[in-house]
Amino acid sequence: MRAMTAPGYCPREVYQACTNSVSDPGLRFRLNAVVESIVQSGEEYLDKGPTGQLYSIASNECDNDTVVTGHVTKKELKDVYSFHMVPRTKPARSIYDSLVASAPFGRCPFCGFGHATTLDHYLPKSKFPKLSVMPLNLVPSCKDCNSGKQARTPTTEEEQSLHPYFDQSHFVECQWLFARVLQTSPVTLQFFVSPPNDWSETSKSRVHAHFDEFRLAARYAVESSSQLACLRDTLAIHREINGAEAVKQHLNIEARSSSLQYRNSWQTAMFQALANSDWYCNGGFL
Repeated sequence: MRAMTAPGYCPREVYQACTNSVSDPGLRFRLNAVVESIVQSGEEYLDKGPTGQLYSIASNECDNDTVVTGHVTKKELKDVYSFHMVPRTKPARSIYDSLVASAPFGRCPFCGFGHATTLDHYLPKSKFPKLSVMPLNLVPSCKDCNSGKQARTPTTEEEQSLHPYFDQSHFVECQWLFARVLQTSPVTLQFFVSPPNDWSETSKSRVHAHFDEFRLAARYAVESSSQLACLRDTLAIHREINGAEAVKQHLNIEARSSSLQYRNSWQTAMFQALANSDWYCNGGFL
């Protein structure tokens, strides 16, 4: 997970930027009439997000045609996002583009390696329609993280995946992502979560939830496989000149360099695991 600065957009202005492009006068009137309800939902989100309490926001499990606030249905609120924020011809599209562009180095903050090309509703609009265009609920994301995450809605704090705008401090500063070398041919890596022992049980559960939610074990294994192939020739040269110790030294330097940038990147976990494997440093990479 990559920490991000929360967007500074005003929820009221974003919502009204979207509804202003609604051509049906009757629908536009009904949508504008519930703006205070939308703003209140945004205030609740802002209040609960920093303390990990987003799971406690009541969801709307009704069908699309049910009125959820004022005289506006669930579908009509979801459509504010789909038809008045996402289309490139709409004025609010500039907000959408700005949020996507805020991803660190253009990478998805959930997985850390995918290209951020879309927005993910941290709380899905299908169950939280009043948060459809709430800026804090819109996180830049790659398509795999956006479409591949599990559909369940957390009911406890422990079940929540990490939120890039709110979950920072120890989730970023302490290492909880690791890998181990599997002595296969070619070599493969198994990624796993091992949070610090002194963390609360809630924090431990949350990093496990994040890892599982975005299916990171399998996806990191795929990413690392191509990197392992690229490493082979470089490591062979080190081993030919100065032996296995030179291989280990090179990998330790790479691990330290990666860790200085991101403590919980798959690259940091990969280089650490490789450097700690005598089998790998003694030629397991060949």
